[in-house]
Amino acid sequence: MELALSAWEVAGRAFLSASIRDLSEAKQALRRAQLQDRLAAVGQLAAGIAHDFNNILGTIMLYSELLLRFEGLPPKEQVRLNTMVQQAKRGANLVSQVLDFSRRSVMERSAMDMTHFLKEMNELLSRTLPETIRLEVDLGDKRLVANADPTRMQQVIMNLALNARDAMPDGGELHIRLDQIEFQPGQATPFQGMPRSEWVRLRVSDTGQGITSEDLPHVFEPFFTTKAPGEGTGLGLAQVYGIVKQHDGYIDVTSERGKGTTFIIFLPASERQAGSGLAYFSVEAEHGAGETILVVEDDEATREAVAEILKSLKYQVISATAGKQAMEIYDRDPDGIDLVLSDLVMPDMGGRALYEVLSQKYEGVKMLMMTGYPLGVDTRELLDRRKVAWLQKPFSSQSVARKVRELLAHRN
Repeated sequence: MELALSAWEVAGRAFLSASIRDLSEAKQALRRAQLQDRLAAVGQLAAGIAHDFNNILGTIMLYSELLLRFEGLPPKEQVRLNTMVQQAKRGANLVSQVLDFSRRSVMERSAMDMTHFLKEMNELLSRTLPETIRLEVDLGDKRLVANADPTRMQQVIMNLALNARDAMPDGGELHIRLDQIEFQPGQATPFQGMPRSEWVRLRVSDTGQGITSEDLPHVFEPFFTTKAPGEGTGLGLAQVYGIVKQHDGYIDVTSERGKGTTFIIFLPASERQAGSGLAYFSVEAEHGAGETILVVEDDEATREAVAEILKSLKYQVISATAGKQAMEIYDRDPDGIDLVLSDLVMPDMGGRALYEVLSQKYEGVKMLMMTGYPLGVDTRELLDRRKVAWLQKPFSSQSVARKVRELLAHRN
């Protein structure tokens, strides 16, 4: 509250007045703006280090997985190599979380049936949460569609559910509710600048320990955690915040100590026809049949690791260290190259420029982009094209095998 006092005199008589102004909304808006500024600063740092870290981790993962393919490998060596793969994946997950909360990760948004998605998540959470926690999912009687990325939304629900689990060590109740809300012109919205349109609202509530009033303003900040050392990185809720904001959505939290916490998420509603919630492309065989792949990568260790993996999958591989060199190789034998696997960011000619040149000259060119950087708007538009796909570094040998087969399986 803000109290203002004033005094004046009229015709020899003294007067006093007092005005009281509620500052809670202004303070809330200031808190959100300060949080966004802090996340933006961390995001700039994340974008700078993500590419190099992902190249390093990707090389470790690919070579370790390649060694695990050798027959007759001693059990002790298998354990050591598996440990290397798992630790590299942990490092990759941390980089991914940093990119998520800084709103610089790769998203594949589409019309998503949230009702169907949460039915699937209900089954997954029922197997994940302990029996001491009763799960209640209220989806209403209306099919609700949001413009969202299914994989990222799965991460949001899992993070919130696991956070709720940790807040209820002795058991309790977890409620997930889904509905749709439309703000009419002139109607107040929960967030400053929030468009007055249709929104899919998701509420995740627990009956746990709750969050103190001192900690509540900081729960979405990266590396903030109230858990004991070793029990949490402080990235879970920051990741949730970043994913929601990257969906052009809004998120808020209310909590009362000893009674529980509620997270409220607003996602833009979509009128387009939705696909199913957790759908993934699959192919029967991930090995090649002698197809030729042009690998374009300026980082030597990454280039050689990717080439070795592709050769082990029965592909023919031609390597190039830069975009211009790749263009010259392709020009010499355009019919002999079935797929271009290129890094997105390279010194002389990046993957985007390479694709633009090749696609203008050759109608049937297919390209799989590798990227350790966050994607810009222009790159996202490129990846919407039918003959272009992407791999987020660092990736596993299984991921690159599946993506290559997916692209090669598409007709020209």
